Parts: sequence; C-alpha cells; structure tokens
Amino acid sequence: MAGAGGASGAIIAKSRAIYGRRLTSEDYNNLVHKGSINGVVAYLKDTERYREVFKNVNETQIHRGQVEQMLSKSVYELFFRLCGFMAADKNSFCYYFIKETEIKQIISALMYIKAGSEDGYLLEMPAFLMGKLSFDMMRLSKAQNYGEILDVLIDTPYYKVLKPVLISGGDLEECASTLYAWFIKWAFKAIERDYGGEEARALKEIFLRQSDLFNITMCYRKRSLFDEDAQTIKKSLRDTYYRVKPSVIDEILAQPDADKQLLSLLKKLYFKNNIECDPENLEISVRRYNYNYCKKQLVFTQNGTMALYSLIGLCEVECTNIRKIVESARYNRSPAETEQLLVF
Repeated sequence: MAGAGGASGAIIAKSRAIYGRRLTSEDYNNLVHKGSINGVVAYLKDTERYREVFKNVNETQIHRGQVEQMLSKSVYELFFRLCGFMAADKNSFCYYFIKETEIKQIISALMYIKAGSEDGYLLEMPAFLMGKLSFDMMRLSKAQNYGEILDVLIDTPYYKVLKPVLISGGDLEECASTLYAWFIKWAFKAIERDYGGEEARALKEIFLRQSDLFNITMCYRKRSLFDEDAQTIKKSLRDTYYRVKPSVIDEILAQPDADKQLLSLLKKLYFKNNIECDPENLEISVRRYNYNYCKKQLVFTQNGTMALYSLIGLCEVECTNIRKIVESARYNRSPAETEQLLVF
C-alpha cells in the first residue's frame, strides 16, 4: 500500500480536489450573518461542497440535531468512498477512523450509563453507522449497565481491554485512557505491517503529536479549572509520548504556576508564532493547529493514507465550524462572536 502510484495516487488527487471545494472565508462571512438555521442550510445547499449533502432537505423544517447528523454522515460517506479505492481489509491502518469511532461510541454509551440516562445514547447514536462497526450499535444502546456493555463487546478486542477496568471500578476517564492506549498500539502495529521507512514514521507521528496535545491540554484544564493534584491528573493522560515526556509533565505539575508553564510549553513546541495560545479558548487553538497540520500534510504528502487522514481531519474542522454557526443561530450570538469560534 506504500507509494503514490495507482490507488494511492488516485486518493491523493481526489482528496486535494475535495479540499479545493471547501468553504471560503466569503462563505463563512455570509453564513454567520444568516441569523437562522434555515438560512444556514439554504446557503449550504447552494455551495458546491454541500449541495449533495442537503439536496433533499426542506430547510424550513430541519432542526439543529438533523443538521449535525447530516454533517457527520457526510464525512463518513466520504471516508468509505475513498477507502473503496484501497485493496485493504478492515484491519488495515487506513480504517483507523472506524476504530477511533468505535472507541468514541463505547465511551459515549458508558457515559450515559454512568449518568443514569436510559435513552441518552440511543438519542445521539449515529444510526447511519449501523452495520459498519464491529459491534451491534442497537444492542449497545439498550445496555443498562457495564456488564451489558461488555456482553455487546465480547467478540471484539475492546472486551479484554475494558473488562479489568470496569471490574476494578475504574471511572470513565480511566476507561477512555485504556481504550486509547489500545488504539494507539493497534495503529502502530498496523502501520508497521502496511508501511515502511518515511511513510511509517510520518503516520506514527500523527498519533504522537495528538497524544502530546491531549496530555498538555488535559493537564492544563484539570489544574487551572479544578486544581487537581499531579497523581489524579496523570490517571487521565495517554501513555504515548513524543516531545513531552512524563518527566517533563511531572516537573511542571510540581510547580505553583503549572498552568502558565503548560501554555508556554504548548506555544513553544507546537503553536510557535503561527497560533495564539488563548487560555480562554484553548480548544479553538488546538483545532487551528490540527487544521494547519492537516493542510500541510495534504499539500505535500505522497502517501494515499496520509492524504485520506488529512482530508478527513480538514472536513471535521469544517463541519465543526458549521455546527458552531448553527449553534450561534440557535442562541442568537452575534456574527462577531461566531467568527471567533471558526477555524479556516
């Protein structure tokens, strides 16, 4: 699967062409001034990028939840369409997006059980993915306790990963950390099997960078918002490290101004002079970093899987922008406020 010839070259070309049809700054300026969900959807129906997504929609009757579901569905349909060019089974690395989706769905189901919400997961479940995952989503939606969750997952790798955590009374953050630790190990093994040399290094670096960003931002939130101690914070972190080693985290968390040092580290290692490290909107700063990273990779890569990863990342950021605009229309935010939430 290495190299840019054949299917890989086709995916690179198609990914770049799709990105070329992205929403422009003019589009975003028009969207933030629409003032209603109906107006936003009507505008999107006239864009090349979202014409097919919303073509059968009556914009006068659609609500926010439907818009969000349709946006998510469009990203997955794009992913499956591009994956169809690869002669790969579902254990190949190119299906990383589905593995990560499975983990997100499991965590979501666990969260609703923890909250005592019987229908919570069912109401938010992406039904368009039914039959696409390695477990029965409808059975997952009906699970009423952790034991029933495990029953749904018994024929998947997630069963062995989660069982000891749930039996020992582990909390949701520990479940998430354990699942993502498994996911990264799976990804590295799949990369090593499918690729070599510089291609393998570049693909592994995706996950190493994301682990660093996750760990730094998690440390920052837990220290600045909840003043949690170092040992409690470290239970929530991923155990894959790149530029930010455990010893660095230990040293920073031991300092009284740890929150400021964490922001400084994030700026120094990743944001540099290209992205403002805004403590009030750190999520947006991280999203902007991911967008710039994916855009650069898509422009220069000669690997089809990297192009696929980059395009999906860019599409997810764009869909998040639209969700923010729809949310703003729902809650009557001003165009100026909404613009501050967008990344492009």
